[in-house]
Amino acid sequence: MSYVFFDLEWNQGYPRNEAEKIDEIIQIGACRLDSWQEEGKPFSAYVRPSIHKKLHHQVKKMLPLDQNRLKKADPFKKVAADFFHWCGAGASFFTWGTCDARVLDLNLCWYGMEEYLDIEIYDLQRAFDLLVLRTIHQTSLETAVTELGLDSQLTYHDAGNDAVYTALIGAELVRRYGALPTPEEMDRMEEELRIQRRQEAAVEAAQGLEEFLNQQEPILRRKCSHFDSVHDCLKSRSARVFHCPECESWLCNGNWYHVGRFYVARSRCLDHGRFYSVMTVEPEGEEKLQGILSVFPEVSFPQPLFQLTKLGGQVIEVRQMPRKRRRTRRGKATIVKREES
Repeated sequence: MSYVFFDLEWNQGYPRNEAEKIDEIIQIGACRLDSWQEEGKPFSAYVRPSIHKKLHHQVKKMLPLDQNRLKKADPFKKVAADFFHWCGAGASFFTWGTCDARVLDLNLCWYGMEEYLDIEIYDLQRAFDLLVLRTIHQTSLETAVTELGLDSQLTYHDAGNDAVYTALIGAELVRRYGALPTPEEMDRMEEELRIQRRQEAAVEAAQGLEEFLNQQEPILRRKCSHFDSVHDCLKSRSARVFHCPECESWLCNGNWYHVGRFYVARSRCLDHGRFYSVMTVEPEGEEKLQGILSVFPEVSFPQPLFQLTKLGGQVIEVRQMPRKRRRTRRGKATIVKREES
């Protein structure tokens, strides 16, 4: 079995019709490993454009390509056929990210080469992010090469060179971690990371809210008293509805996010922006509960703190779905509740 790491460069047009929306491949680069320990065999070929005759201005800035060189290149069907023949039967395919696979499929369909659509393509970028950085964020090829300490003498943004870098990363991951994880294993790893990140965000948000409330005075503080449960307190009118401090317009909080001992919601005035409500609930007497509502304007409430609260918080839904009028056959209007999606 051989391992083929490929990279594509493509051109785009200034869309005026359906054809000009296509990202047209103008270079195919690859590096083939017959085993993980062997040195890679390179492949690189330019493609003569037939859809977008001129290079897009953004492509010109990114790629070191000469328009005249592209005009002398072979058409896509020949280059693609030569590439797959060079790969050999039973090859495993790898790319950095998912964009190259999408563009390859699009061009194969455009040129009537559907027989090559059934190949499976492994996303090495995803494996690197999960194995090395323990993240679900997409890392650039250059950053990955630097992170792994690989030789980086070749220039980037050339399909042949980028394919060589991708092959070096693949071989290094196998050397460090053994067999690459399957897509199903990466799904599980991503879910574990999401759960871990939500838990960490909940702790960070609770600590941040504690510090924020100790340092910042609210523009409105209100007691919401005499409730049987926390949910009753959060959905009450006294907890959700208040006047805009600037224009006296009525504002209404949406759903709450629960982290630690805090409940956070957000409302919006069309003229004066968003307002953030922070609620704490404590016992009132022996059987009842009361909430302490603090409202802050957008300028004083840190946006990253709210994002952490959303990420790590448990959503407590208190908003009712709006109702719409539906007219019956007899022409009488009836009120029906809109089904929640």
